[in-house]
Amino acid sequence: MLGLLIPLSTWVHAEQWYVEPRASLQAFYDDNVRLSVASPVSSSGGTATGEVEAGRRSEISDIGLSAKVIARRYADASDLDETDSALGFTSAYQWGLSRFGLDASFDYDSTLTSEIATSGLVQVNKRRERVLVSPSWTYNLGSRAQARAGASYQEITYEDVELIPLFNYSFATADLTLTYGLSERATLFGRASYAKYDADQVDTTSDSVGAEVGASYALSETLALTTYAGLRNTKAETPTLLGTEETENSGPLFQLELKKTFDRGQLRVSADRSVVPSSSGTLLDTTALAASVDYELAPRWKFLFSARGYRNRTPDGESSGYDRDYFSFSPGIRHKLTRSLSVDLSYRYRWQEYDSRDKDAVSNAVFLSLRYSMPRDPLSRWSGVKSQ
Repeated sequence: MLGLLIPLSTWVHAEQWYVEPRASLQAFYDDNVRLSVASPVSSSGGTATGEVEAGRRSEISDIGLSAKVIARRYADASDLDETDSALGFTSAYQWGLSRFGLDASFDYDSTLTSEIATSGLVQVNKRRERVLVSPSWTYNLGSRAQARAGASYQEITYEDVELIPLFNYSFATADLTLTYGLSERATLFGRASYAKYDADQVDTTSDSVGAEVGASYALSETLALTTYAGLRNTKAETPTLLGTEETENSGPLFQLELKKTFDRGQLRVSADRSVVPSSSGTLLDTTALAASVDYELAPRWKFLFSARGYRNRTPDGESSGYDRDYFSFSPGIRHKLTRSLSVDLSYRYRWQEYDSRDKDAVSNAVFLSLRYSMPRDPLSRWSGVKSQ
């Protein structure tokens, strides 16, 4: 695919079209590849990734396509071997005071990675398909005010999970956000949202409505803070032996992001609490934390760090077999060999614990990666010469 797309760039104008291929090879060792509590299995392995983005941008429109393939193989756990793929489409069009957007994606991946943020069932390798469509409309109300209406629909299906508690589901959302700029440094937000979750296999449905207010403020030229806070109300219908049980519950919503820019890098910290869809046949009340550091130690050398954590509970506060906590962090070093080629050495720690189990699961892994990314500038200059 890369070989077919790259030559196309030589026939188009540099200011409008782009093609960005990327590829990587990775070797790894993990002392608990399944993140299991009992009888952990260690294995070495390798991953090959190919990715390309292509599209056209102008002052009033943007359209892009992306494709990605990841092949992962394990030396001592061949049942976990997987080949994942993803396709993406993004578009936007400016018409007067309005901007219309339409994004869509298709993922064919594995539960080894897809369940990390929700159910945590990463011990087996089962295939998952995800289709997502997301339209949006943004309208400028004036020099300081803006309104945005958005919607999304996703359908998730699993293969060969008859003996595993993974259930197909759909999740639809709609939201309206109003933005007002108080000054060059401060912006106010207000948002109303609706979400519907439907798991047909277990006849469970949930409807959630939420309202939030927030603000974004530049504390300095290098430090910015964005935060939302609000409440949500969720109504659910669950089948029982005596019929359908209807429940209703409420809870907080919040988002916080802090971004610090340095002369040689940046730091990002975020926190989020919301109800998210899951394969467990119900929504999950999830608190998510994330942090990342990208810092240049010296010319051609970078320090990279990322961390994330999840706390999953049922929205009604009742105990569930899916109540869990998850945490991971990964420090690493990147050395830039050339403008387009770099090598990474990193370590990853993972920890997971379910409330219903006595023991936790821990995983330690090391990675050595070789990455290639074609710089856009040389490709653009080459394209401009050829198209004259």
